[in-house]
Amino acid sequence: MDNNIGEKKSIAGLRAYAAAFLINLSFFAGFRIEAASFPIKLSFSMGFSLLIPIIALILEQENGFVRAYAKQTLAVTVLLLISTFLNIIIVAGNILFFVIFVILSVFQIIATVSSALKKEFKIPFIEKITDLLFVD
Repeated sequence: MDNNIGEKKSIAGLRAYAAAFLINLSFFAGFRIEAASFPIKLSFSMGFSLLIPIIALILEQENGFVRAYAKQTLAVTVLLLISTFLNIIIVAGNILFFVIFVILSVFQIIATVSSALKKEFKIPFIEKITDLLFVD
């Protein structure tokens, strides 16, 4: 990755780091937290959390910085969607889903801040998932 990533244009004329920031931020668009339930009721709607990274991958063909963040955000979202099936198991599944949610959210917050600072951040183990899902 070259050091002048902030000056490159991306989707809709946005700077690359701004587009990557918005893509990372879209991960949180599908969550609603209700603190009344134990441990915490997490409602996940796929909406923007899946749609924005997919659109970014379709529209952005050249900028590797933006594409890397779009792939990473999409992989994290898919991983969280898969983990929602853990809620079938009454107590242990809810706790395990909550732990996965917290870990992925922390890493996604770090990725969001890193993209705003024009730095690349790769979430551990997600690169293997993105390599499995995407061909470049």
